[in-house]
Amino acid sequence: MERYLRFYIKFHGYVLALASFAGAILTLTFFNYSKDMVYPLERFYDYRFMGSGMIFFAILWLIVGISMLYGMYKEAKIWIYPFAIAYMLDFFLLFVRDIVLIWNNDPWYEIVLLNPMMALPALYITLHIMLTIVALGKLFEHAPVEPTGTNFVRFKNDARPSVEVQEDITSLLTE
Repeated sequence: MERYLRFYIKFHGYVLALASFAGAILTLTFFNYSKDMVYPLERFYDYRFMGSGMIFFAILWLIVGISMLYGMYKEAKIWIYPFAIAYMLDFFLLFVRDIVLIWNNDPWYEIVLLNPMMALPALYITLHIMLTIVALGKLFEHAPVEPTGTNFVRFKNDARPSVEVQEDITSLLTE
C-alpha cells in the first residue's frame, strides 16, 4: 500500500483515540465540578449522562482510547475493536433514550434521531467511525508493515566461480 494512504488511514485512527481521551477527560472534569449529585427520577433515560453512569462511561472511553492507541502502535486489529464496541454501546443507549422520549411525548427537537439538525451529523459521524475501524482492520490484516532490516548481504568468499562465469568474464575482457 502507498505510504501516504497508509498514513491517512492511521491518522484517522489516532484522531479517534485522541478524541476518546479528550471526551473522557472533559467528562471527568465536568463531573468533578458539578455540584448537583441528585437527579430527578423522571429523567432516568439520561442516566448515561449523569452521576455514576457518566463516570463509568468516561473511564470506559479512557480505557478504549488506550487500547486504540496501543492497537495503532502495534498494528494489531484486536485492540481497535473495543472502540467500535464502546461506540455502538453509546449509540444504542442514545437510541433507547430517543425511544423513551417518544414514549413520553417529549418535543421532537429533544429527540436526537428525529431532529434533522442532530441526526445527520450523528449518522455521518457513526458512518465515518465505523468505516475508519474497518479500514484499519483491513490495513493491519492485509498490508502489515514490513520489518526493517539491516540490508546486510553476505557474499560467499570461499567459493570459486563456476565455469560459465569464468567464460563470461574472459569474453568481456577480450572485447
